Amino acid sequence: MDKPRGYSKRNISKIVNRYKKISKKLNKGRRSNNQKVVFILSESFSDPTKVPGIKLNKDPIPYTRSLIEHNVGGNMISDGYGGGTANMEYQALTGLSLGNFAATLPTPYTQLVVSQKKTFTFNNLFDNSIAIHPYFGSLYSRKNVFKKMEFDKFYSLDNNYPKKYSKKIGENPYVSDKESYKYLVSKLRGDNKSQFIQLSTMQNHMPFDKKYYKNNQFKVKGNVSKNESMMIENYSKGINYTDKANKYLLSRLKNVKQNITVVFYGDHLPSIYSHVNLRINSVVMHETPYFIWSNHKKLRNIPYEQYVGTYSFGSEVMKATNSKVTPYGAMIQNISEKLPVIASKVSNTASDPNLPDGGMNLVDAKSRSILRISDMSFKQKKLLRDYQMIQYDLTAGKGYSEEMKFMSRKK
Repeated sequence: MDKPRGYSKRNISKIVNRYKKISKKLNKGRRSNNQKVVFILSESFSDPTKVPGIKLNKDPIPYTRSLIEHNVGGNMISDGYGGGTANMEYQALTGLSLGNFAATLPTPYTQLVVSQKKTFTFNNLFDNSIAIHPYFGSLYSRKNVFKKMEFDKFYSLDNNYPKKYSKKIGENPYVSDKESYKYLVSKLRGDNKSQFIQLSTMQNHMPFDKKYYKNNQFKVKGNVSKNESMMIENYSKGINYTDKANKYLLSRLKNVKQNITVVFYGDHLPSIYSHVNLRINSVVMHETPYFIWSNHKKLRNIPYEQYVGTYSFGSEVMKATNSKVTPYGAMIQNISEKLPVIASKVSNTASDPNLPDGGMNLVDAKSRSILRISDMSFKQKKLLRDYQMIQYDLTAGKGYSEEMKFMSRKK
């Protein structure tokens, strides 16, 4: 990341003090965070009914769609198409945007986190935190990354994930979402202490060119090849199973006494739509559904809920549940409300998210188009500079902001 102009301890101090005042104001009337929060990154979960040029005979995600319509939810802008799961994890956990990094840093987990002395993440604000991934923990160095992020436990297929929660659907080689959810419920502590669980599922991981499921009711129409049709139909059946699993999970959580808030989001679209021009349809092909749901709390409406960056989820769940925020959380809330979504690779035509071909893309929620920095107001540009200054300080700089208790770490 390029060193921002004016980076110094003095200028970082100005930003920190500004947001300490803002957080103090925001926290008036908010409650302390004693809840349990679950982030579910749903592998390749997206809405195929929005893809240009095709039509499905049935809606594969009716329950999830209803949750979005009647709760807090909308569209997340993904920095990947066909991949990049770990990058969405990184942004959701840190509140930092890939759009601020150099294009030569396409995978922060392996290129940045493993070599950092400290990495502040959202889970640090909770009494206990767990990461779950029903696959192999060596991928993207997750085992080392989650240790650096100070998760108390990490469960993967090669690291204490129990076989009893490893069932699959049909010929699908990956652990089903319903089984992952069963394990998630088993790890929720029955006390009043705060807890954070990060679950990244695997059920809908590529490839989609094999008939995993019997009795597939989904049919696609459009000017697409036979092979593409088969992949879209198989994929639709898979996310339909996820939709049913979502209903199962939330019905289980309704019976839990403790306050539990779930943030569910798809990490990217699958790269199965060869008929779509990614340059013309760049934004819509990077939109994935998300929702925030709580078993007991009445959630507050969020003005920017229809279009968010992955980095917004930490501050967004605190706002929706009326929970106190750190000065850093107040800054991310400000950024989420007042700036376009700050992303990377949205304008790319390549389907490989690991290629160093990115740069900043600013996505406008109203026009659903990509803006330039010059399109922003003076106040927006100043806010973006604040964000970039803090991001540089936390990742490549001296870490002044952390010394000044900007993050309010629990340890």
